[in-house]
Amino acid sequence: ALCEELSEVRKAGAQRFAETVQACLRDLAMERAEFLVEVRPKPMDASGADSVEFLFSANPGEPPRPLSKIASGGEMSRVMLALKTALADAAPVPALVFDEIDAGLGGRTAHAVGEKLAELAQHCQILCITHLPQIASRARYHLAIEKQTDGDTTRVQVHSLEGEARVREIARMLTGEPTETALQHARELLQSG
Repeated sequence: ALCEELSEVRKAGAQRFAETVQACLRDLAMERAEFLVEVRPKPMDASGADSVEFLFSANPGEPPRPLSKIASGGEMSRVMLALKTALADAAPVPALVFDEIDAGLGGRTAHAVGEKLAELAQHCQILCITHLPQIASRARYHLAIEKQTDGDTTRVQVHSLEGEARVREIARMLTGEPTETALQHARELLQSG
């Protein structure tokens, strides 16, 4: 009886959760993606009598299939961000790490991901490793990570960036060289974030 009750709660929750994730995906420039939560019966055990799987389709005309088998790196990063955003209030965690969530992104999509990360940062601490200025400019704090090799050993140094150093790093991310135009664009990005 408890398994049946749990199954009904899961099915209702699956629909609400899928709708929330779907809305987050639209915010992340995946307007045509489809996300579903499939709840199927399985032999009863300590976790209940349901098997739950996330299904995903990035493109119209493609049927949703298991997320673990079909999403590209960039798609998976955005789906994970949507999942974490959807769960932010229900399952809070103190910190989330996104390592190169910018894989395969650029332009408007990178801007959308930066906005969603900033929104999620209202609920927990976010550590995001990125190479895109559209994402980095949304951060409250910046750390520059540099690898140095002397031939025999490699060391990693982390520097906190503030003020003009922050502007110069965003400009470097934009153009490779902090030209006057790049510096101005970096200031605009940082002010808009």
